[in-house]
Amino acid sequence: MRVLFVSDVHKTYRVPEVNAVEWVISLIDSLRPDALISAGDWDEGVTEEDFLRIASKTRLVTVYGNHENFAVITKFAVGDGEVLDLGGLKVSGVNGLIGEGRKIYELPPGKFRGVVRGLKKSVGGLDLFVAHQPPYLPEVYPWMEEDEAGKLMLWALQELRPKLFLNDHMSAGCYTYYELPFGTKYLRVDSSQRERCYAVLDGNKVRVFRDGEEVFSFPF
Repeated sequence: MRVLFVSDVHKTYRVPEVNAVEWVISLIDSLRPDALISAGDWDEGVTEEDFLRIASKTRLVTVYGNHENFAVITKFAVGDGEVLDLGGLKVSGVNGLIGEGRKIYELPPGKFRGVVRGLKKSVGGLDLFVAHQPPYLPEVYPWMEEDEAGKLMLWALQELRPKLFLNDHMSAGCYTYYELPFGTKYLRVDSSQRERCYAVLDGNKVRVFRDGEEVFSFPF
C-alpha cells in the first residue's frame, strides 16, 4: 500500500500558488499512490474539478484546515471520526481547528472529546490519524503558545495512540518528525510551493521528500 501525504498545499490565485494542485497531480502521476492523504489547507483557489481530477487518479482522503474553499472541500472531506480502510490500514481524522465553533472550521472542545471517545471505543487501534490541529509540543516548537486546543489534541493522541499522526498548520520548514513518549510518531510536512515537501508511506517505511529529493526517512 503506497500512500502519498501532503498538507498546506495552499492553492491561491497568485503565482506560483495557482499551480499548486497541478504540482500535486504531477506527484500522483509520478508516484502512482494507492491513496492521497491531506491534513488540509488546500486554500481558496481549490476547485471541485481539482478534487475530481485527483479522485480519478487515486483515492482521496482529506480533512480541511482553516484556509479553504469551504463550499467545495466540505463535499470531499472525511467526517470527523470516520474510520476508513486503506489496504488494511485503519485511518481516521478530524477537520479544522479546535475552537468555540464561531468559525466554519472550528470544532468545539466538547464535540472533539466526543469524537475521540467514540473512536477509542469503536476502534481497536488506528494506524493513521490525520488532523490540521497540531498538538501542544513545546519541546518541538519552542515558540508554541500553550492553549486548550493544542492540549486537547495531545490528549487525543494519548487516548488513541495511532502509529502515525499526520499533521501540519505549523510554519516550520519542510517537515517535522517527532516520536511521542507513548509511541505515536508525529509527521508534519509543508506542501506549499515555497517548500514543495511531501511524504510517501510504502510498506514499512515512510520517506520525506523536498521537490523530488529524499531528505528523511523512518520506519512505520
